[in-house]
Amino acid sequence: MKNNSLKEIVRAFRKYDNYILSTHISPDGDGIGSELALGFGLKKLGKKVTIANSDPFPANYEFLPCDGMLKNREEIKGSYDVAVSLECPGLDRVGKMKKVFLKSGRIINLDHHMSNEFFGDYNYVDDGSAAVGEQVFDILFELGVKLDLNIATCLYTSLLTDTGSFSYSNTTRRTHEIVIELMKYGVNPSEVNQNVYEVSSLGKIQLLGRAINSLCIDERYGIAWTVLAKKDFEDTGTNYSDSEGIINYARSIKGVNIAISFTEIHGERVKISFRSKRNEIDVNKIALFFAGGGHKRASGALQKGTVNEVKEKVLKKTIEVIKSVSAGFKLKPVLGACGTLTKKKR
Repeated sequence: MKNNSLKEIVRAFRKYDNYILSTHISPDGDGIGSELALGFGLKKLGKKVTIANSDPFPANYEFLPCDGMLKNREEIKGSYDVAVSLECPGLDRVGKMKKVFLKSGRIINLDHHMSNEFFGDYNYVDDGSAAVGEQVFDILFELGVKLDLNIATCLYTSLLTDTGSFSYSNTTRRTHEIVIELMKYGVNPSEVNQNVYEVSSLGKIQLLGRAINSLCIDERYGIAWTVLAKKDFEDTGTNYSDSEGIINYARSIKGVNIAISFTEIHGERVKISFRSKRNEIDVNKIALFFAGGGHKRASGALQKGTVNEVKEKVLKKTIEVIKSVSAGFKLKPVLGACGTLTKKKR
């Protein structure tokens, strides 16, 4: 399948009338914000729009407007002219929505991951975009959709979250230019930030505590990792989306080159997330080795097996990658009191 131009994608959106939109399993701010913004925009053009995901929104995104478009997956009946995936490198990433996609007339695939499988009838993949929200902004502009506060708030949430509050290396001048445009429609950055980052349940804080308690460090190669088991979610009354962002605590440790989180999910599978702090270390290469993918500095994968089995394989491969590129930079031991956290229990 080819990668379509923006103009080709816009023509497709003009052509069809009945849409279902979906983002990846365990939806995050970019997937949620971009699907809602696109939905609002298509409705302004007189299109019929339904939004449904494999998993529900995390509580901290429930403040976003949805104007009745959001449905539970169980409510979805029949087929649609077009199914649109947002931020899904592969069709399997829509999870339990896959059957709906396969029954629909055609698929539009919007993504910014370099590892995308181009599974759609139309594919608009731009790994230069900081978030899919940037791509949706361009699509709505070309469609002639007039932005409003609802669309702007959803797009701002997309950009805010996928750039780490505009701190990650994917943040560009264009990202900030889009933000300036969005603020013209009344977006309140403080309010969005408060909703996204300062709304937590007791269980979510307890889950964070368990993750930090599991923290281990390989001091020689600067690898930090956390482990969350199914029992951790059960005991704290949380779900997998509540672990979003926890990996950044490991990434923030001085001297760490790569942070990894291992999350045990149902069916004896382990979700792996990678974050690199060094431009020389491409974690997408590690993720691809485990049938995953993503970006150079942030990627993920899913593997069958126990946490210990998966962890052993992933750490071995991670060390190989660090060794292969370490000639380009000097490895330093993890500094400070980090060494006291090194454990072999999990």
